[in-house]
Amino acid sequence: MLFGANNTLAANPESGTTEGASDTGFGSIFMLLLLMLLGGAVLYYFMKVRRGPSAIPAYAGLARNAISANEVALTTFSKGGFMSDPQIASPVSAADQDKFKEILRDVQAAWSKQDLDALKRLTTPEVLHYFSTALSENVSREVENHIEDLRVLSIEINESWTEEATDYVTALLRWTARDYTVSLSKQRGEAGYVVEGNEQTPTEVSEAWTFLRYRGGKWLLSAIQQVE
Repeated sequence: MLFGANNTLAANPESGTTEGASDTGFGSIFMLLLLMLLGGAVLYYFMKVRRGPSAIPAYAGLARNAISANEVALTTFSKGGFMSDPQIASPVSAADQDKFKEILRDVQAAWSKQDLDALKRLTTPEVLHYFSTALSENVSREVENHIEDLRVLSIEINESWTEEATDYVTALLRWTARDYTVSLSKQRGEAGYVVEGNEQTPTEVSEAWTFLRYRGGKWLLSAIQQVE
């Protein structure tokens, strides 16, 4: 017990002092500190429960995208994530698939040119942010990544759905391209000019790209996830 008979304040008639005062004072301070700690714990628990777990989109990947040697996370809302009651979208037409291929080519070309204005017209703000960050990292490292001679091998629609007024489509894209990164501090032909990849030999890439459009508008790239 924090307070008992031994700690009860009692006047000593012979000494004129109060016995147990120091013990009681120490006990009071200890109780006050304990209550403060308990109060802080209760407040922390309340705030944690009130805030809930961190909201993480269901479709999110951290992978080396074919546009850059950097690893970037490109996220989108998807079924099972933030959406509620998704509906099956209308079938993806051949024209839509051609548009997806066109976006793939245009994004790669804009990336190679470090053209953020062009990327802005092709992607959602979230994807644009990650591209911008990756380009800044390349500038800091004094390197440039190039994607050249891109040839689409196939496109396969994995899923499509509609949430309210927004259509979503995830397509598996396979292509080949010369993907290489060069040092800006070197001249072509010098040792160390190509720091990653091969500027002569194409490589094959498979990625799942998610596109969205609002109220029948134009398609935009909203996510990229590498496929093993």
